[in-house]
Amino acid sequence: MAKTAIAVLALISLGLGIRTFKIPVARAQNACSVTSLQGTYGLAVDGYFYDTNGFQGVYASAGVAVADGAGGITGTQTLNLDGTPARGVKFTGTYTINTDCSGTIMLKDSTGTSTNMDIVVTNGGKDVVLVDYDPDLILHGTAKLQ
Repeated sequence: MAKTAIAVLALISLGLGIRTFKIPVARAQNACSVTSLQGTYGLAVDGYFYDTNGFQGVYASAGVAVADGAGGITGTQTLNLDGTPARGVKFTGTYTINTDCSGTIMLKDSTGTSTNMDIVVTNGGKDVVLVDYDPDLILHGTAKLQ
């Protein structure tokens, strides 16, 4: 009889413990806006390009970009175009962010080169993935909030 009482108490205790255990609820990320991209980001982009004669070259860059949270962006990067490096290349531009966290960035660097990219802001604005949509460029990259 004592064993039965102990077993019943154990089951009741277990039941109460399970009842108070809460399963975490998954929540969707809040909608994005232009303020979702704000701060200093480490930036890396690489890929390929086609020159005016149709020859393919290799592109790589790394730098720092500062997004102002209002649609403006500035930065400095090191480029390597098919084995020819250029350090300290400054750029400026604008960006848009849609409510679904997709957007665009339009950049122009100090050499006069323009680049247009589609982006997706993830991880609450801490990470950005980028892909170029210009003809003759196959570039992709990431940016991480520092």
